[in-house]
Amino acid sequence: MRPFRECLRGLFATLRPLRWRVALSAFLGLLQVAASLSFVWCSKRVVDIATGEFSGSLLKGVIIFAGILLVLILLRTISRYWEGYVVVNAQNDTRSKVFERVMRSIWQGKERFHSGDTINRLEEDIRVVVDFICVALPDLLVTVCQFIAASIFLFSLSAQLGWILIFIMPVAVLGSRLFFRRMRSLTNEIRSGDSRVQAHMQETIQHRIVVRAMGSTDDVVDRLDNIQDEVRGKTITRLNYSAFSRIVLQGGFSLGYAAAFIWSVYGLSNGTVTYGLMTAFLQLVGQVQRPIADITMQIPRFIRALSSEDRLLELSEQSQEENVPEIHLPGAPGIRLDNLTFTYEDAKKPVFKDLSFDFKPGTMTAITGSTGKGKSTLVKVIMNLLKPDSGSVTLYDPPTPSGAGTLCNFMYVPQGNSLMSGTIRENLHLANPNATDDELYKVLSIASADFVKELPEGLDTLCAEVGAGLSEGQAQRIAIARALLRPGGILILDEATSALDAQTERDLLAGLAHEYHGRKTILCITHRPAATDYADFSLKLA
Repeated sequence: MRPFRECLRGLFATLRPLRWRVALSAFLGLLQVAASLSFVWCSKRVVDIATGEFSGSLLKGVIIFAGILLVLILLRTISRYWEGYVVVNAQNDTRSKVFERVMRSIWQGKERFHSGDTINRLEEDIRVVVDFICVALPDLLVTVCQFIAASIFLFSLSAQLGWILIFIMPVAVLGSRLFFRRMRSLTNEIRSGDSRVQAHMQETIQHRIVVRAMGSTDDVVDRLDNIQDEVRGKTITRLNYSAFSRIVLQGGFSLGYAAAFIWSVYGLSNGTVTYGLMTAFLQLVGQVQRPIADITMQIPRFIRALSSEDRLLELSEQSQEENVPEIHLPGAPGIRLDNLTFTYEDAKKPVFKDLSFDFKPGTMTAITGSTGKGKSTLVKVIMNLLKPDSGSVTLYDPPTPSGAGTLCNFMYVPQGNSLMSGTIRENLHLANPNATDDELYKVLSIASADFVKELPEGLDTLCAEVGAGLSEGQAQRIAIARALLRPGGILILDEATSALDAQTERDLLAGLAHEYHGRKTILCITHRPAATDYADFSLKLA
Protein backbone atom coordinates (compact mmCIF):
# COMPACT_ATOMS: atom_id res chain seq x y z
CA MET A 1 0.00 0.00 0.00
CA ARG A 2 1.68 3.18 -1.18
CA PRO A 3 1.69 6.41 0.90
CA PHE A 4 -1.53 8.38 1.24
CA ARG A 5 0.00 11.51 -0.29
CA GLU A 6 1.15 9.67 -3.41
CA CYS A 7 -2.34 8.25 -4.04
CA LEU A 8 -3.82 11.70 -3.48
CA ARG A 9 -1.50 13.17 -6.10
CA GLY A 10 -2.68 10.46 -8.49
CA LEU A 11 -6.31 11.44 -7.91
CA PHE A 12 -5.50 15.10 -8.60
CA ALA A 13 -3.67 14.12 -11.79
CA THR A 14 -6.80 12.28 -12.96
CA LEU A 15 -8.94 15.30 -12.00
CA ARG A 16 -6.84 17.85 -13.90
CA PRO A 17 -8.22 17.25 -17.45
CA LEU A 18 -11.77 16.96 -16.03
CA ARG A 19 -11.75 20.06 -13.81
CA TRP A 20 -14.08 22.22 -15.93
CA ARG A 21 -16.64 19.44 -16.30
CA VAL A 22 -16.50 18.75 -12.58
CA ALA A 23 -16.81 22.51 -11.89
CA LEU A 24 -19.98 22.66 -14.01
CA SER A 25 -21.41 19.72 -12.04
CA ALA A 26 -20.69 21.62 -8.82
CA PHE A 27 -22.30 24.79 -10.21
CA LEU A 28 -25.50 22.92 -11.07
CA GLY A 29 -25.49 21.53 -7.53
CA LEU A 30 -25.12 25.02 -6.05
CA LEU A 31 -28.12 26.17 -8.05
CA GLN A 32 -30.07 23.33 -6.45
CA VAL A 33 -28.94 24.47 -2.99
CA ALA A 34 -30.17 27.99 -3.73
CA ALA A 35 -33.50 26.67 -5.00
CA SER A 36 -33.83 24.35 -1.99
CA LEU A 37 -33.30 27.15 0.54
CA SER A 38 -35.72 29.32 -1.41
CA PHE A 39 -38.20 26.47 -1.08
CA VAL A 40 -37.78 26.52 2.73
CA TRP A 41 -38.29 30.29 2.88
CA CYS A 42 -41.34 30.05 0.61
CA SER A 43 -42.82 27.20 2.71
CA LYS A 44 -42.49 29.30 5.84
CA ARG A 45 -44.10 32.32 4.16
CA VAL A 46 -47.04 30.31 2.77
CA VAL A 47 -47.75 28.68 6.16
CA ASP A 48 -47.54 32.05 7.96
CA ILE A 49 -49.92 33.64 5.46
CA ALA A 50 -52.33 30.70 5.84
CA THR A 51 -52.27 30.98 9.66
CA GLY A 52 -52.61 34.75 9.63
CA GLU A 53 -49.14 35.55 10.98
CA PHE A 54 -48.39 37.58 7.83
CA SER A 55 -50.60 39.37 5.38
CA GLY A 56 -50.31 38.69 1.67
CA SER A 57 -51.78 36.78 -1.25
CA LEU A 58 -51.95 33.08 -0.49
CA LEU A 59 -52.48 32.30 -4.20
CA LYS A 60 -49.36 34.21 -5.16
CA GLY A 61 -47.39 32.39 -2.46
CA VAL A 62 -48.64 29.00 -3.67
CA ILE A 63 -47.72 29.86 -7.29
CA ILE A 64 -44.19 30.86 -6.24
CA PHE A 65 -43.99 27.70 -4.13
CA ALA A 66 -44.96 25.53 -7.15
CA GLY A 67 -42.57 27.46 -9.43
CA ILE A 68 -39.60 26.82 -7.12
CA LEU A 69 -40.56 23.14 -6.94
CA LEU A 70 -40.58 22.90 -10.74
CA VAL A 71 -37.18 24.64 -10.92
CA LEU A 72 -35.83 22.12 -8.42
CA ILE A 73 -37.09 19.21 -10.51
CA LEU A 74 -35.60 20.70 -13.68
CA LEU A 75 -32.23 21.36 -12.03
CA ARG A 76 -32.06 17.83 -10.64
CA THR A 77 -32.85 16.34 -14.07
CA ILE A 78 -30.21 18.45 -15.83
CA SER A 79 -27.67 17.71 -13.11
CA ARG A 80 -28.18 13.93 -13.32
CA TYR A 81 -27.95 13.99 -17.11
CA TRP A 82 -24.73 16.01 -17.03
CA GLU A 83 -23.30 13.75 -14.31
CA GLY A 84 -23.94 10.64 -16.43
CA TYR A 85 -22.43 12.33 -19.50
CA VAL A 86 -19.27 13.32 -17.61
CA VAL A 87 -18.84 9.90 -15.98
CA VAL A 88 -19.12 7.82 -19.16
CA ASN A 89 -16.66 10.04 -21.03
CA ALA A 90 -14.23 10.17 -18.12
CA GLN A 91 -14.32 6.38 -17.71
CA ASN A 92 -13.63 5.85 -21.41
CA ASP A 93 -10.82 8.42 -21.55
CA THR A 94 -9.14 7.14 -18.37
CA ARG A 95 -9.45 3.51 -19.42
CA SER A 96 -7.95 4.28 -22.84
CA LYS A 97 -4.95 6.04 -21.28
CA VAL A 98 -4.23 3.30 -18.75
CA PHE A 99 -4.85 0.56 -21.34
CA GLU A 100 -2.39 2.21 -23.73
CA ARG A 101 0.26 2.32 -21.02
CA VAL A 102 -0.32 -1.35 -20.29
CA MET A 103 0.03 -2.21 -23.98
CA ARG A 104 3.19 -0.10 -24.36
CA SER A 105 4.86 -1.31 -21.18
CA ILE A 106 8.19 -3.09 -21.47
CA TRP A 107 7.80 -6.87 -21.50
CA GLN A 108 10.46 -8.93 -19.75
CA GLY A 109 9.31 -12.44 -20.56
CA LYS A 110 6.27 -12.54 -18.30
CA GLU A 111 3.50 -10.15 -17.35
CA ARG A 112 3.76 -8.44 -13.98
CA PHE A 113 0.01 -8.82 -13.35
CA HIS A 114 -2.39 -11.62 -14.13
CA SER A 115 -4.64 -10.70 -17.06
CA GLY A 116 -7.74 -11.10 -14.87
CA ASP A 117 -6.27 -8.72 -12.30
CA THR A 118 -5.41 -6.20 -15.02
CA ILE A 119 -8.96 -6.34 -16.42
CA ASN A 120 -10.37 -5.90 -12.91
CA ARG A 121 -8.27 -2.77 -12.46
CA LEU A 122 -9.22 -1.39 -15.87
CA GLU A 123 -12.91 -1.91 -15.13
CA GLU A 124 -13.74 -1.71 -11.42
CA ASP A 125 -10.88 0.48 -10.17
CA ILE A 126 -11.37 3.03 -12.94
CA ARG A 127 -15.11 3.08 -12.19
CA VAL A 128 -14.41 3.76 -8.49
CA VAL A 129 -11.87 6.54 -9.20
CA VAL A 130 -14.01 8.26 -11.83
CA ASP A 131 -17.11 8.03 -9.61
CA PHE A 132 -15.22 9.74 -6.80
CA ILE A 133 -13.80 12.50 -9.01
CA CYS A 134 -16.84 13.19 -11.18
CA VAL A 135 -19.62 12.55 -8.64
CA ALA A 136 -18.31 12.62 -5.07
CA LEU A 137 -16.05 15.69 -5.39
CA PRO A 138 -18.68 18.07 -6.82
CA ASP A 139 -21.21 16.63 -4.37
CA LEU A 140 -18.77 17.35 -1.55
CA LEU A 141 -18.35 20.98 -2.63
CA VAL A 142 -22.10 21.43 -2.97
CA THR A 143 -22.67 19.72 0.38
CA VAL A 144 -20.26 22.03 2.20
CA CYS A 145 -21.91 25.08 0.65
CA GLN A 146 -25.36 23.74 1.51
CA PHE A 147 -24.28 23.13 5.11
CA ILE A 148 -22.90 26.67 5.45
CA ALA A 149 -25.93 28.32 3.82
CA ALA A 150 -28.47 26.24 5.77
CA SER A 151 -26.60 26.89 9.04
CA ILE A 152 -26.59 30.65 8.41
CA PHE A 153 -30.30 30.53 7.64
CA LEU A 154 -30.94 28.48 10.80
CA PHE A 155 -28.86 30.84 12.97
CA SER A 156 -30.76 33.81 11.57
CA LEU A 157 -33.99 32.20 12.82
CA SER A 158 -32.66 30.83 16.14
CA ALA A 159 -29.03 31.09 17.22
CA GLN A 160 -29.58 28.89 20.29
CA LEU A 161 -31.02 26.01 18.24
CA GLY A 162 -28.17 26.41 15.75
CA TRP A 163 -25.51 26.06 18.47
CA ILE A 164 -27.21 22.95 19.87
CA LEU A 165 -27.12 21.25 16.47
CA ILE A 166 -23.56 22.38 15.74
CA PHE A 167 -22.44 20.79 19.02
CA ILE A 168 -24.31 17.48 18.58
CA MET A 169 -23.43 16.65 14.99
CA PRO A 170 -19.59 16.94 14.97
CA VAL A 171 -19.50 14.63 18.01
CA ALA A 172 -21.61 12.10 16.12
CA VAL A 173 -19.44 12.37 12.99
CA LEU A 174 -16.20 12.01 14.95
CA GLY A 175 -17.51 8.94 16.76
CA SER A 176 -18.56 7.35 13.48
CA ARG A 177 -15.15 7.70 11.81
CA LEU A 178 -12.68 6.29 14.32
CA PHE A 179 -11.66 3.42 12.03
CA PHE A 180 -10.42 5.26 8.91
CA ARG A 181 -7.06 3.48 8.65
CA ARG A 182 -8.54 0.03 9.28
CA MET A 183 -11.28 0.69 6.70
CA ARG A 184 -8.66 1.62 4.08
CA SER A 185 -6.63 -1.51 4.81
CA LEU A 186 -9.72 -3.72 4.54
CA THR A 187 -10.73 -2.04 1.28
CA ASN A 188 -7.31 -2.73 -0.23
CA GLU A 189 -7.53 -6.39 0.81
CA ILE A 190 -11.07 -6.72 -0.58
CA ARG A 191 -10.09 -5.17 -3.93
CA SER A 192 -7.11 -7.53 -4.14
CA GLY A 193 -9.41 -10.46 -3.35
CA ASP A 194 -11.86 -9.38 -6.05
CA SER A 195 -9.01 -9.43 -8.56
CA ARG A 196 -8.05 -12.95 -7.49
CA VAL A 197 -11.66 -14.09 -7.94
CA GLN A 198 -11.81 -12.64 -11.46
CA ALA A 199 -8.38 -14.01 -12.40
CA HIS A 200 -9.31 -17.51 -11.19
CA MET A 201 -12.63 -17.53 -13.06
CA GLN A 202 -11.17 -16.09 -16.26
CA GLU A 203 -8.28 -18.52 -16.46
CA THR A 204 -10.38 -21.53 -15.47
CA ILE A 205 -13.08 -20.78 -18.05
CA GLN A 206 -10.43 -20.22 -20.72
CA HIS A 207 -8.96 -23.68 -19.97
CA ARG A 208 -12.25 -25.36 -19.11
CA ILE A 209 -11.67 -28.41 -21.34
CA VAL A 210 -8.25 -29.03 -19.77
CA VAL A 211 -9.77 -28.76 -16.29
CA ARG A 212 -12.52 -31.23 -17.14
CA ALA A 213 -10.09 -33.62 -18.80
CA MET A 214 -7.96 -33.59 -15.64
CA GLY A 215 -11.05 -34.31 -13.52
CA SER A 216 -10.40 -31.09 -11.54
CA THR A 217 -13.75 -29.33 -11.86
CA ASP A 218 -14.59 -29.83 -8.18
CA ASP A 219 -11.13 -28.61 -7.18
CA VAL A 220 -11.35 -25.34 -9.12
CA VAL A 221 -14.89 -24.71 -7.84
CA ASP A 222 -13.69 -25.32 -4.26
CA ARG A 223 -10.79 -22.97 -4.80
CA LEU A 224 -13.17 -20.26 -5.99
CA ASP A 225 -15.30 -20.81 -2.90
CA ASN A 226 -12.25 -20.49 -0.67
CA ILE A 227 -11.17 -17.21 -2.27
CA GLN A 228 -14.72 -15.86 -2.07
CA ASP A 229 -15.02 -16.91 1.58
CA GLU A 230 -11.86 -14.98 2.36
CA VAL A 231 -13.16 -11.88 0.58
CA ARG A 232 -16.57 -12.28 2.22
CA GLY A 233 -14.98 -12.40 5.68
CA LYS A 234 -13.14 -9.14 5.10
CA THR A 235 -16.25 -7.57 3.57
CA ILE A 236 -18.34 -8.52 6.61
CA THR A 237 -15.68 -7.03 8.89
CA ARG A 238 -15.86 -3.80 6.91
CA LEU A 239 -19.67 -3.91 7.07
CA ASN A 240 -19.46 -4.24 10.85
CA TYR A 241 -17.35 -1.09 11.08
CA SER A 242 -19.74 0.71 8.72
CA ALA A 243 -22.79 -0.42 10.72
CA PHE A 244 -21.28 0.90 13.95
CA SER A 245 -20.50 4.20 12.22
CA ARG A 246 -24.07 4.52 10.97
CA ILE A 247 -25.53 3.80 14.42
CA VAL A 248 -23.44 6.56 16.00
CA LEU A 249 -24.18 8.97 13.15
CA GLN A 250 -27.91 8.30 12.96
CA GLY A 251 -28.17 8.51 16.74
CA GLY A 252 -26.64 11.96 16.65
CA PHE A 253 -28.92 13.06 13.83
CA SER A 254 -32.02 11.75 15.58
CA LEU A 255 -31.00 13.66 18.70
CA GLY A 256 -30.59 16.82 16.62
CA TYR A 257 -34.01 16.41 15.00
CA ALA A 258 -35.59 15.73 18.39
CA ALA A 259 -33.98 18.90 19.76
CA ALA A 260 -35.42 20.97 16.91
CA PHE A 261 -38.86 19.40 17.32
CA ILE A 262 -38.98 19.91 21.11
CA TRP A 263 -37.64 23.45 20.72
CA SER A 264 -40.40 24.22 18.21
CA VAL A 265 -43.15 22.66 20.35
CA TYR A 266 -42.20 24.70 23.41
CA GLY A 267 -41.91 27.77 21.20
CA LEU A 268 -45.44 27.21 19.91
CA SER A 269 -46.75 26.81 23.46
CA ASN A 270 -45.31 30.12 24.68
CA GLY A 271 -45.92 32.03 21.45
CA THR A 272 -42.27 32.61 20.43
CA VAL A 273 -42.49 30.28 17.41
CA THR A 274 -45.02 30.38 14.59
CA TYR A 275 -46.23 27.40 12.61
CA GLY A 276 -44.30 28.71 9.61
CA LEU A 277 -41.15 29.04 11.70
CA MET A 278 -41.59 25.50 13.01
CA THR A 279 -41.91 24.27 9.40
CA ALA A 280 -38.70 26.09 8.53
CA PHE A 281 -36.89 24.70 11.59
CA LEU A 282 -37.72 21.10 10.75
CA GLN A 283 -36.76 21.52 7.09
CA LEU A 284 -33.52 23.30 7.93
CA VAL A 285 -32.51 20.63 10.42
CA GLY A 286 -32.64 18.18 7.52
CA GLN A 287 -30.69 20.57 5.31
CA VAL A 288 -27.99 20.93 7.98
CA GLN A 289 -27.86 17.25 8.93
CA ARG A 290 -28.05 15.81 5.44
CA PRO A 291 -24.87 17.58 4.25
CA ILE A 292 -22.95 16.24 7.24
CA ALA A 293 -24.32 12.75 6.57
CA ASP A 294 -23.32 13.12 2.91
CA ILE A 295 -19.83 14.24 3.90
CA THR A 296 -19.37 11.23 6.16
CA MET A 297 -20.62 8.94 3.40
CA GLN A 298 -17.90 10.35 1.13
CA ILE A 299 -15.23 9.00 3.49
CA PRO A 300 -15.73 5.33 2.46
CA ARG A 301 -15.84 6.45 -1.18
CA PHE A 302 -12.63 8.37 -0.63
CA ILE A 303 -11.01 5.29 0.93
CA ARG A 304 -12.10 3.13 -2.00
CA ALA A 305 -10.85 5.74 -4.46
CA LEU A 306 -7.43 5.84 -2.75
CA SER A 307 -7.19 2.05 -2.91
CA SER A 308 -8.22 1.96 -6.56
CA GLU A 309 -5.86 4.80 -7.47
CA ASP A 310 -3.05 2.85 -5.81
CA ARG A 311 -3.81 -0.15 -8.04
CA LEU A 312 -4.10 2.00 -11.19
CA LEU A 313 -0.78 3.68 -10.46
CA GLU A 314 0.83 0.23 -10.37
CA LEU A 315 -0.40 -0.32 -13.93
CA SER A 316 0.49 3.14 -15.21
CA GLU A 317 3.96 3.26 -13.68
CA GLN A 318 5.29 0.24 -15.56
CA SER A 319 8.34 1.15 -17.66
CA GLN A 320 7.33 2.17 -21.17
CA GLU A 321 8.75 1.33 -24.57
CA GLU A 322 10.49 4.17 -26.34
CA ASN A 323 8.18 6.26 -28.49
CA VAL A 324 10.38 6.67 -31.57
CA PRO A 325 9.67 6.97 -35.30
CA GLU A 326 9.53 3.75 -37.28
CA ILE A 327 12.64 2.86 -39.27
CA HIS A 328 11.69 0.96 -42.45
CA LEU A 329 14.61 -0.83 -44.08
CA PRO A 330 14.36 -1.60 -47.80
CA GLY A 331 14.22 -5.07 -49.28
CA ALA A 332 15.11 -8.06 -47.13
CA PRO A 333 17.29 -6.81 -44.25
CA GLY A 334 19.99 -9.02 -42.81
CA ILE A 335 20.42 -9.57 -39.07
CA ARG A 336 23.79 -9.67 -37.34
CA LEU A 337 24.20 -10.96 -33.77
CA ASP A 338 27.38 -10.02 -31.93
CA ASN A 339 28.24 -11.73 -28.61
CA LEU A 340 24.58 -11.83 -27.55
CA THR A 341 23.79 -12.84 -23.94
CA PHE A 342 20.36 -12.98 -22.33
CA THR A 343 19.19 -14.02 -18.85
CA TYR A 344 15.62 -13.98 -17.57
CA GLU A 345 14.93 -12.06 -14.39
CA ASP A 346 15.56 -14.21 -11.28
CA ALA A 347 17.20 -16.95 -13.41
CA LYS A 348 20.61 -18.25 -12.36
CA LYS A 349 21.94 -19.14 -15.82
CA PRO A 350 21.73 -17.24 -19.13
CA VAL A 351 19.50 -18.69 -21.84
CA PHE A 352 22.34 -18.16 -24.32
CA LYS A 353 25.75 -16.54 -23.94
CA ASP A 354 28.10 -14.75 -26.37
CA LEU A 355 26.01 -15.85 -29.35
CA SER A 356 27.13 -14.50 -32.74
CA PHE A 357 25.50 -15.23 -36.08
CA ASP A 358 24.74 -13.54 -39.40
CA PHE A 359 21.32 -14.07 -40.98
CA LYS A 360 22.08 -13.15 -44.59
CA PRO A 361 19.64 -10.86 -46.45
CA GLY A 362 17.02 -12.75 -48.47
CA THR A 363 17.93 -16.17 -47.08
CA MET A 364 16.07 -18.71 -44.97
CA THR A 365 17.67 -19.95 -41.75
CA ALA A 366 16.37 -22.87 -39.71
CA ILE A 367 16.88 -22.32 -35.95
CA THR A 368 16.97 -25.68 -34.21
CA GLY A 369 17.77 -27.10 -30.80
CA SER A 370 16.14 -29.07 -28.03
CA THR A 371 13.33 -27.67 -25.89
CA GLY A 372 14.39 -24.93 -23.47
CA LYS A 373 17.52 -23.89 -25.34
CA GLY A 374 16.22 -20.39 -26.08
CA LYS A 375 14.99 -20.49 -29.69
CA SER A 376 11.81 -18.46 -29.04
CA THR A 377 13.69 -16.21 -26.64
CA LEU A 378 16.27 -15.48 -29.33
CA VAL A 379 13.74 -14.19 -31.86
CA LYS A 380 12.13 -12.01 -29.18
CA VAL A 381 15.54 -10.48 -28.46
CA ILE A 382 16.11 -9.99 -32.20
CA MET A 383 12.75 -8.16 -32.44
CA ASN A 384 13.64 -6.06 -29.35
CA LEU A 385 10.71 -7.47 -27.37
CA LEU A 386 13.30 -8.56 -24.80
CA LYS A 387 16.47 -6.65 -23.91
CA PRO A 388 19.76 -8.56 -23.96
CA ASP A 389 22.18 -8.48 -21.04
CA SER A 390 25.04 -7.72 -23.41
CA GLY A 391 25.95 -7.87 -27.06
CA SER A 392 24.05 -6.34 -29.96
CA VAL A 393 21.53 -7.04 -32.70
CA THR A 394 22.02 -5.09 -35.91
CA LEU A 395 19.74 -5.00 -38.95
CA TYR A 396 21.34 -4.17 -42.32
CA ASP A 397 21.63 -2.58 -44.86
CA PRO A 398 22.09 0.18 -43.90
CA PRO A 399 23.36 -0.98 -40.46
CA THR A 400 20.64 -0.18 -37.88
CA PRO A 401 20.63 -1.27 -34.21
CA SER A 402 17.50 -3.28 -33.37
CA GLY A 403 15.19 -1.12 -31.28
CA ALA A 404 11.63 0.07 -30.83
CA GLY A 405 11.71 1.78 -34.23
CA THR A 406 12.74 -1.36 -36.14
CA LEU A 407 9.85 -3.61 -35.07
CA CYS A 408 7.97 -2.58 -38.22
CA ASN A 409 10.40 -4.67 -40.29
CA PHE A 410 9.24 -7.98 -38.78
CA MET A 411 6.46 -10.31 -39.93
CA TYR A 412 5.93 -12.50 -36.89
CA VAL A 413 4.09 -15.80 -36.37
CA PRO A 414 4.25 -16.63 -32.63
CA GLN A 415 4.29 -20.10 -31.16
CA GLY A 416 0.89 -21.63 -30.38
CA ASN A 417 -2.61 -20.52 -31.29
CA SER A 418 -2.55 -16.73 -31.50
CA LEU A 419 -5.90 -15.98 -33.17
CA MET A 420 -8.28 -13.62 -31.40
CA SER A 421 -12.05 -13.83 -31.06
CA GLY A 422 -13.78 -12.37 -34.10
CA THR A 423 -13.97 -13.26 -37.79
CA ILE A 424 -11.11 -14.56 -39.91
CA ARG A 425 -11.24 -11.26 -41.77
CA GLU A 426 -10.83 -9.30 -38.52
CA ASN A 427 -7.87 -11.48 -37.50
CA LEU A 428 -6.16 -10.84 -40.83
CA HIS A 429 -6.89 -7.11 -40.72
CA LEU A 430 -4.99 -6.94 -37.43
CA ALA A 431 -1.82 -6.93 -39.56
CA ASN A 432 -3.15 -4.65 -42.31
CA PRO A 433 -6.55 -2.97 -41.76
CA ASN A 434 -6.63 -1.72 -45.37
CA ALA A 435 -6.05 -5.07 -47.09
CA THR A 436 -8.58 -5.93 -49.79
CA ASP A 437 -10.31 -9.31 -50.04
CA ASP A 438 -8.07 -10.18 -53.02
CA GLU A 439 -4.99 -9.50 -50.86
CA LEU A 440 -6.44 -11.58 -48.04
CA TYR A 441 -7.11 -14.55 -50.29
CA LYS A 442 -3.63 -14.24 -51.84
CA VAL A 443 -1.81 -14.57 -48.49
CA LEU A 444 -4.20 -17.34 -47.44
CA SER A 445 -3.24 -19.22 -50.59
CA ILE A 446 0.50 -18.77 -49.94
CA ALA A 447 -0.08 -20.04 -46.37
CA SER A 448 -1.90 -23.16 -47.70
CA ALA A 449 -5.11 -21.85 -46.10
CA ASP A 450 -7.36 -22.08 -49.17
CA PHE A 451 -9.80 -24.01 -46.97
CA VAL A 452 -11.17 -20.61 -45.89
CA LYS A 453 -12.88 -20.25 -49.27
CA GLU A 454 -14.77 -23.48 -48.60
CA LEU A 455 -16.12 -22.40 -45.21
CA PRO A 456 -19.85 -21.43 -45.34
CA GLU A 457 -19.09 -17.89 -44.17
CA GLY A 458 -15.69 -17.62 -45.82
CA LEU A 459 -13.67 -14.70 -44.45
CA ASP A 460 -16.56 -13.85 -42.15
CA THR A 461 -16.34 -17.18 -40.32
CA LEU A 462 -16.27 -16.52 -36.59
CA CYS A 463 -13.38 -17.70 -34.45
CA ALA A 464 -14.01 -18.10 -30.75
CA GLU A 465 -11.45 -17.18 -28.08
CA VAL A 466 -7.88 -18.27 -29.00
CA GLY A 467 -9.15 -19.60 -32.32
CA ALA A 468 -11.63 -22.11 -30.92
CA GLY A 469 -13.80 -23.58 -33.70
CA LEU A 470 -10.81 -24.15 -35.98
CA SER A 471 -8.27 -26.94 -35.82
CA GLU A 472 -4.77 -26.12 -34.57
CA GLY A 473 -3.43 -26.54 -38.08
CA GLN A 474 -6.05 -24.23 -39.58
CA ALA A 475 -5.39 -21.62 -36.92
CA GLN A 476 -1.63 -21.80 -37.58
CA ARG A 477 -2.06 -21.25 -41.31
CA ILE A 478 -4.35 -18.26 -40.77
CA ALA A 479 -1.77 -16.82 -38.34
CA ILE A 480 0.92 -17.23 -41.04
CA ALA A 481 -1.32 -15.51 -43.59
CA ARG A 482 -1.85 -12.67 -41.12
CA ALA A 483 1.91 -12.20 -40.74
CA LEU A 484 2.35 -12.12 -44.52
CA LEU A 485 0.13 -9.05 -44.71
CA ARG A 486 2.73 -7.04 -42.80
CA PRO A 487 4.97 -4.88 -45.00
CA GLY A 488 8.22 -5.90 -43.25
CA GLY A 489 11.16 -7.66 -44.88
CA ILE A 490 11.89 -10.22 -42.14
CA LEU A 491 9.56 -13.21 -41.62
CA ILE A 492 9.84 -15.09 -38.32
CA LEU A 493 8.09 -18.45 -37.96
CA ASP A 494 8.15 -19.74 -34.37
CA GLU A 495 7.12 -23.41 -34.58
CA ALA A 496 4.47 -22.16 -37.00
CA THR A 497 4.00 -25.56 -38.67
CA SER A 498 4.03 -27.76 -35.58
CA ALA A 499 0.34 -28.74 -35.94
CA LEU A 500 0.48 -29.50 -39.68
CA ASP A 501 0.78 -32.91 -41.27
CA ALA A 502 4.00 -33.56 -43.17
CA GLN A 503 2.58 -32.95 -46.66
CA THR A 504 0.77 -29.73 -45.74
CA GLU A 505 3.92 -28.49 -44.03
CA ARG A 506 6.01 -29.14 -47.13
CA ASP A 507 3.42 -27.46 -49.38
CA LEU A 508 3.41 -24.41 -47.13
CA LEU A 509 7.22 -24.18 -46.91
CA ALA A 510 7.49 -24.65 -50.68
CA GLY A 511 4.98 -21.83 -51.21
CA LEU A 512 6.89 -19.53 -48.87
CA ALA A 513 10.21 -20.34 -50.52
CA HIS A 514 8.79 -19.78 -54.00
CA GLU A 515 7.11 -16.51 -53.09
CA TYR A 516 9.68 -14.94 -50.78
CA HIS A 517 13.14 -16.45 -51.36
CA GLY A 518 15.44 -13.50 -51.99
CA ARG A 519 12.64 -11.05 -51.15
CA LYS A 520 12.34 -11.75 -47.41
CA THR A 521 14.81 -12.84 -44.75
CA ILE A 522 13.16 -15.86 -43.13
CA LEU A 523 13.92 -17.25 -39.66
CA CYS A 524 12.19 -20.55 -39.03
CA ILE A 525 12.24 -22.07 -35.54
CA THR A 526 11.53 -25.76 -35.85
CA HIS A 527 11.94 -29.21 -34.34
CA ARG A 528 11.08 -30.88 -37.63
CA PRO A 529 13.35 -31.72 -40.56
CA ALA A 530 11.15 -30.29 -43.35
CA ALA A 531 12.21 -26.69 -42.71
CA THR A 532 15.91 -27.55 -42.91
CA ASP A 533 15.35 -28.97 -46.43
CA TYR A 534 14.26 -25.53 -47.63
CA ALA A 535 16.70 -23.51 -45.50
CA ASP A 536 19.90 -21.95 -46.83
CA PHE A 537 21.50 -22.00 -43.39
CA SER A 538 21.00 -23.57 -40.00
CA LEU A 539 21.64 -22.30 -36.47
CA LYS A 540 21.57 -24.87 -33.69
CA LEU A 541 21.27 -23.67 -30.11
CA ALA A 542 22.85 -26.06 -27.63
